[in-house]
Amino acid sequence: EGRGGGAEGKGEKEGAVEGEEERTVLCTYHFTLLCLSSLIYKMGMKTVSLTLDNLIPLYLPQHLEQCSARSNRLTNTNIINVINVSSFVFSSCETCGSEEAKYRCPRCLKCSCSLACVKKHKTDLVCSGIRDKTAFVSKKEFTDMNLLSDYRFLEDAGRSADCAARDIFLRRPSTHKFLNYMKNRARRLNIDLKILPVGFTKRRENSTMFNKKEQRFYWHLKLLFPQSNAEYTEKRVPEDKTLHEILRTYIDPEKSDPVIRQRLKAYTLSQADIQILMKIENMQQNLVRYCELDSSKSLLDNLKNKVVIEYPTLHVVLKGSKNDMVVLGQGKYEFSSCYSLGEYNITM
Repeated sequence: EGRGGGAEGKGEKEGAVEGEEERTVLCTYHFTLLCLSSLIYKMGMKTVSLTLDNLIPLYLPQHLEQCSARSNRLTNTNIINVINVSSFVFSSCETCGSEEAKYRCPRCLKCSCSLACVKKHKTDLVCSGIRDKTAFVSKKEFTDMNLLSDYRFLEDAGRSADCAARDIFLRRPSTHKFLNYMKNRARRLNIDLKILPVGFTKRRENSTMFNKKEQRFYWHLKLLFPQSNAEYTEKRVPEDKTLHEILRTYIDPEKSDPVIRQRLKAYTLSQADIQILMKIENMQQNLVRYCELDSSKSLLDNLKNKVVIEYPTLHVVLKGSKNDMVVLGQGKYEFSSCYSLGEYNITM
């Protein structure tokens, strides 16, 4: 019995070793198939048949070959793998239809043959060409590559959050002490800065900060172009920057962005007729009135003696266009702020 038990235990160990070696053979075999499929695709072959007897002597070590010979499941079964790489071969270009496709868009999976066709398909389909990392994938179609993509997406999100946490401009305290300090600094510059409660959109968007070392404001600025139905946001605008310099990146024929310049074409062609307006806050009887700003002066000079709720919002309009904005000029109309009391006329 003792000998029998020892033989039985020895047989179990040998079976476990053989099973482990068999799994090693299978893993190496499948890895070899993947490598060969890539090589076959590069060589331009459409279909090829491979058998285990042809692969083992070439790509597997000698002890694995002996192990596979002992395995009835590997040797007695006719294992034939047909690698069909025709699915990897692109069809004709889906844009022009005349040439063979060479590229596939990561986002819409459209095939193109050249750079011109790639650009044309982006314009026609309004495609960004960037793979949608959050696209829906059903449970049946979910693979290891999708899992890896999700993992990298979460890693990128964590990296972005870490970079934002390290940004000295974004790492500003949101306590009442700091907000009161900013309001006091603005008051010294004759600016009535008002802060909204937590939860308001403007409070959440506002990135205005005061640099103690440089002793100046960096403003969060919103630009509205009603004639083009466009809206842009500028962050960290220094207080000594003129309004003309701020608008230069939008409407200057040479220094502005081509895409923005095309959208603001009406302003680019009529730069002499541009008016920069700012809404007057705390008007009597809830009247909506605007004051005109001087584009040759700095942002600080234009904000003096005015009420600013969270951050300045500038309306860039054309003089010749019809709009419902009532602009105040110097004259008899009275309005009050916390610093001055002036008389103004209403002009259209």
